[in-house]
Amino acid sequence: MIEMIHDDEKQVICDALRLSRREGLSVFVEEFISLLAQEGFSLEDLLQAIASWLYRTEGNFEVIKHLEDAALKLSPVQNEG
Repeated sequence: MIEMIHDDEKQVICDALRLSRREGLSVFVEEFISLLAQEGFSLEDLLQAIASWLYRTEGNFEVIKHLEDAALKLSPVQNEG
């Protein structure tokens, strides 16, 4: 007889899969940022690009504002003052 997976067991499996995907994404982002840096792009450029993409796709404006603020904090002009 096949037993059904209980909701709490399903949640444990989903959480483990989510953690695994995040770890994989973290490795991808690390390598991607290294490639961007080799091409002369900065983390500031990446944050601005993500904010711009979110704006075009009608993303959450609060998130967009946080990304723009983070990019400004990374800006060399901002850090000189």
